Amino acid sequence: MKKLVIILSALPWLLASIAIAQSEPYPLDEDEAPLLPHVTTGSELEGLWEVHSIYDKFQPFEVLFPGKKPRLYFDIINEQIIGFTGCNNFSIFTSLHGNVIDIMGFLGMTKAWCDGDGEDIFLTLLKSAHTYAIDEEGHLTFLCGSLEIMRLEKVNESDDDHPFGLPTMLTYKEPTFLLAD
Repeated sequence: MKKLVIILSALPWLLASIAIAQSEPYPLDEDEAPLLPHVTTGSELEGLWEVHSIYDKFQPFEVLFPGKKPRLYFDIINEQIIGFTGCNNFSIFTSLHGNVIDIMGFLGMTKAWCDGDGEDIFLTLLKSAHTYAIDEEGHLTFLCGSLEIMRLEKVNESDDDHPFGLPTMLTYKEPTFLLAD
């Protein structure tokens, strides 16, 4: 019985993800360039971003994520995103070319039990993002076709602490050597 309930509750999200995946991709013609600002360097995208709005017709953002908001840390050097769904941590491979983002696959994810549908909706929308843009105010927007599916804001973290507790060795910071007198 539990399996049937799980399958029936997952069915609407599966159908929604199929509908989003089949939508027309955003045209990247020269004529349309002003609509989608071009990110010229990875340094603009590199760092920690927090989700502040997400596309969902049925539930407001505050209901989907009543506790902690999802976060994404872009590691441009290793072409991966380390993230937090609001409940679990994950890591995925990405490919970035201009304003096109391609989620290549998951490297790993924790498996804590999560209340509500926020995590499933967040991961489905993240996988269906085709393009991204950073506007004049510094907001990062993910698009599926011409539909804005997620908006994020950059988080200013201390240079000494990595947002997901990774050792400094993995974050490619300049090593600091102490010389004895």
